[in-house]
Amino acid sequence: MLNKASLAIKYLLFVFNLIIFLSGILLLTVGLSIRNVYNQYEQFLTEHYFTVPSLLIIVGLTVLTVSFFGCCGTYKENNCMMITFVFLLASCFILEIVGGLAGFILLEKTHSVVTSKLHETMMFYNKTTHITHIWDGLQTSLQCCGAEKLDDWYPILENQLPMSCCGSYDGAVDHQNCSASEPTVYRQPCYVSLTKIVKENASTLSGVTIGIAFLQLVGIMLSCSLSKSIQKSYKTV
Repeated sequence: MLNKASLAIKYLLFVFNLIIFLSGILLLTVGLSIRNVYNQYEQFLTEHYFTVPSLLIIVGLTVLTVSFFGCCGTYKENNCMMITFVFLLASCFILEIVGGLAGFILLEKTHSVVTSKLHETMMFYNKTTHITHIWDGLQTSLQCCGAEKLDDWYPILENQLPMSCCGSYDGAVDHQNCSASEPTVYRQPCYVSLTKIVKENASTLSGVTIGIAFLQLVGIMLSCSLSKSIQKSYKTV
C-alpha cells in the first residue's frame, strides 16, 4: 500500500502522462508540418534537413506508445511497466536532445547550403523542365530573383531574366523579355527569402524538441520516484 506522498506522486504522474501523450501529438504534428514545408524546397536543401523532422515524427509516434506504458504502469502500480516506461522515455529524451541540437547546427549552415544549392540548380534553368518550373515557382511565390542577385541570371540566360522575376508568367524567356529596368522586377535575392523560411522552421523544430525533452525529464524523475515507492511497498508487505 502506497503512503500519501507516493499516492500524490502517482496521481501527479498519471496527469503528467496525459501531458506527455499530448506532447507526442505535438512532436508528430511539428515534424510532419516542417517536413511538408521542406518538401516544397527539396531541390535547394540537403538530405540532412529532412532527417531531423523525420526523427521528430518517429519520436512523436514512440512517445504516444510510451505514454500508454506510463498510464498503465501508474494506474496498476506495476513496477515492471514503470521501469519500461522510464527506459523508453529516457530513450526519447536522448533522441530529442540530439534532434534539437542537430536542428541548431543546421540553422547555422542554412545560408551556405541554400546559397550553394540555388547556384547549382539555376544552371539547369531552361535545360530541365522540372528545374525550370521549380525556379519559376520559387521566384513567383517568394517574389525574389536570382540566387544572391538578379545579375546571377545574365551568364545563364544571355543577359536576360526569367519572366518569373517580373511576376508575369512562368518561364516565358523565349516569348517576352524581363529586364532589371522593369518596375515590377523582384530585387530581393532568393537566398534571403528561402533562408528565412528554412531558419524559422529549424528554430521551431529545435525549440519544440528541446522544450518537450525537458518536460519529459520531469516525467522520468517522477516515474523513478514512484518506482522506488512501489518497490518499498512490496518489501513491507
